[in-house]
Amino acid sequence: MVRMINEFKREIGTPLYLQIKNHLTQKIENSFWPEESMIPTENELCKEYGVSKITIREAIKLLVKDGKLVRTAGKGTFVMRQKLEQKLNRFFSFSNWAKQNGLVPASRILRVETTDCDKHIAGHLCISEKSKVVKIERMRLGDEEPLMLETIWLPEALFPDLHLKDLSNIPLNTILAEEYETLIVKAVESIEPGLTDEYIAKLLGVEKDMPILHVEHSAFTVSEKIIYFVSSYYRGDRVKFTIELS
Repeated sequence: MVRMINEFKREIGTPLYLQIKNHLTQKIENSFWPEESMIPTENELCKEYGVSKITIREAIKLLVKDGKLVRTAGKGTFVMRQKLEQKLNRFFSFSNWAKQNGLVPASRILRVETTDCDKHIAGHLCISEKSKVVKIERMRLGDEEPLMLETIWLPEALFPDLHLKDLSNIPLNTILAEEYETLIVKAVESIEPGLTDEYIAKLLGVEKDMPILHVEHSAFTVSEKIIYFVSSYYRGDRVKFTIELS
């Protein structure tokens, strides 16, 4: 439901472009313009607010920086979809997270193979280089929209025949607990910003060099034994991370 927006009134002491930016923010947050809809042109906004193009452009630039708007060359400026929030102060379940955001979760297995691990993966798993690992590559979707691409490596010696399990429909931690009597009790994560390469962009259905969030995740048992290592790529235009501090 669209809520009424107060009429724009100029204030003394605040730069005009900031006043317009704040007023446009109210319109976006109150669904005056629906998500993914095009906002009025610069000329139309100039007439509406009685200001110059320079002032409007400064306001729009700030809203693009804040992730409220996105510019599309040759088409116009559009309202961004609201980002999905993932809290970092608890164990993460993609299925539960998607459902909490009103989405139908799904996993699409892209590849499962047993292979020799390289030096990088061996270091994360604390095993010798060239040891056999199970490598799982899968897409995580919400309402059939690709949101995250992840690759998981596990020591093959600990989890024989893992490739025969229902990895698309049963959470990995559940399979490890019920089929291999391995309980995950701790995880360590690192998060870095990045840009999509051609491969990741194609799978996630976005343009090359789009912002992504790269998450590396290591899972441990109660005895501090590392069980698996995960490298995940989240769409930066659809997902944000938050953490509660106290």
